[in-house]
Amino acid sequence: MKFKATLIITFIMTMIFSPLSLAKTQQEKIQGINEMLQANPSIIDGLYDNLNAYFAQEKHFDQVLSDNHDYIYNNPNLPWFGSSDPKLTIVVLTDFSCPWCKKLDPVVQRIANENPADIKVINILVPLKEMSSSANSTTFALNVWKNAPDKFDAVNKMLISKPGIHNERSIMKVAKANDVTQYVPEDATATDIVQKNYQLFNDLGVRGTPAMLIDGQLLPGYLPYEQLAPMVKKMIAEKSK
Repeated sequence: MKFKATLIITFIMTMIFSPLSLAKTQQEKIQGINEMLQANPSIIDGLYDNLNAYFAQEKHFDQVLSDNHDYIYNNPNLPWFGSSDPKLTIVVLTDFSCPWCKKLDPVVQRIANENPADIKVINILVPLKEMSSSANSTTFALNVWKNAPDKFDAVNKMLISKPGIHNERSIMKVAKANDVTQYVPEDATATDIVQKNYQLFNDLGVRGTPAMLIDGQLLPGYLPYEQLAPMVKKMIAEKSK
C-alpha cells in the first residue's frame, strides 16, 4: 500500500510540474488530480508535504538562477553558438565524457541551425567523469574557446564524437589534429570556470548530465529532437507575440 501511495504521489507531481505535460490544459490536470485524490484520500498528507518541499526547492532554484544570472547568460568564458540577440536561450549542462551528452549535442545543434535568428545555446561544461584529472577535456576546450575561438567548433566536434570517457591520449589526439596542443595543460582561468560550473551544477540541484535550462525551467536528461523541437518552437512562438 505504501508503494502504491508513493507511486500515485509521484505521478501527480509529474503531472503538475513536468514540462512534457504542457499538452494537457490546466483544467484537465486539475480534474485528473481531483479524481485521484478522491479515489485515494490516504495520499493527501504525503502530497501536501511533497508540494511544500517542492515549492521550497523551487524558491531556492529561482534564487540560484537570479544570483548567477550574469555568470550564466553574460559570460564570455562560456562557449556558445547561435543568435547574439535571441528570443530564447538554451543553457546546456554537459560533459564531453557523458554518452547522453554526446547524443544531445547534435539535437541542440540542429534546433539552433533551424532557428538561427531566435536561439542561442550556452554550454556549461561540467567534467563529472574527469574531475580527478586537472587537465581534462573541459579545461582543454575552455582554453581553446578563450585563445583560439576559430578552432573551437572543430575541437568541440571531435571531443563529442569520441565514444566513452576522455583521457590524456584522446585529448592529445584532438589537440594535435587541430594544432592546439599548447592548450592541453591546466590553466588557472579554465580551472576556476570548471569549479564554478560544478558549484552551480550542485546549487541548482542537478543530479547528472545532460540537463537544460530553458526559460527558467530545468529539463534533466536527454530529450530527442522529436520532443525538444516542438517544445522550443512553442516557446519561441509565445515570445514572438
